[in-house]
Amino acid sequence: MFEAIGLILFGLCVGCYGTLVGIGGGPLIVPMVATFYTYSTIELIGVSTFVVFCNTLSGTLAYWREKRIDMVSATKFGLAAIPGALITVAVMYHIHLNLFSFIFGFFLLLLALYILLHPRDNEGAATARPFWKNKADLGKAAASSRLSHIDEVILDRPQESNHARRVIVDRSGHRFEYTVNEALGVGVTAVIGVLSSFLGIGGGLIQMPALVYILSFPVHVATATSHFITAINAGFTLIPILSHGSMPYKTALCMGLGSVIGAQFGAKLSNRIDGKKLLFLLVPVFLLLAVKLMFFTFQ
Repeated sequence: MFEAIGLILFGLCVGCYGTLVGIGGGPLIVPMVATFYTYSTIELIGVSTFVVFCNTLSGTLAYWREKRIDMVSATKFGLAAIPGALITVAVMYHIHLNLFSFIFGFFLLLLALYILLHPRDNEGAATARPFWKNKADLGKAAASSRLSHIDEVILDRPQESNHARRVIVDRSGHRFEYTVNEALGVGVTAVIGVLSSFLGIGGGLIQMPALVYILSFPVHVATATSHFITAINAGFTLIPILSHGSMPYKTALCMGLGSVIGAQFGAKLSNRIDGKKLLFLLVPVFLLLAVKLMFFTFQ
């Protein structure tokens, strides 16, 4: 009984934080479960992937209500990650993860240092800077709030460029305007799907900074969009794991329940924190997981 309550509370905290920064919570789940349970590598990845899926699905619904997800990019990028994720899960049963874990941990360490040394401003890169609405635009914001979220994503493909233009107006009336290199995004997400599936951490850990630093998304849009992409990735990754029967259901269900609740709180908190601070909130998790992967094995 106490174990179940503890797992639910942990899942709640992980879900809140994971949704707040757009990573799904996998980087926190993996070290905790590996510390307190003697699960095999595939069981550990199964639990983490299940909780990440619950968290990102709940968080996606919350961000969808806030009208902050780039649905067009998220759908394309999420589908691009599926083949690599499925292939990786199949290969996972036949390889040893220690060397890969060390290399990936070192990469996360470098990524944490990069974020500290090159923080984005409140709204992301110059090519993706949203324009906050002024008082004259409040009437337009009220009118746009009656539109569906997809109606608020405006596509404009200049013939001379492979970039797609996006204009998103969220539920609070904040306007985000930026361009997306969709071909680059599909390629980056496909690679992320392979890497993240190996460790059960969900693609959000790399997807979130990739959207900001490589694809120039506004930070708040990147957080919400990363959640949707990770939900797609984790959902399809779960299929072969569940069919193999490698799932400690009690642990997974308890943490999953907590993460669903926590995701709703995380999405609300996101409105109160500026983009630069959201990026800095990623750094402790990067460092924690980097140490875990580099110096402590899964088994």
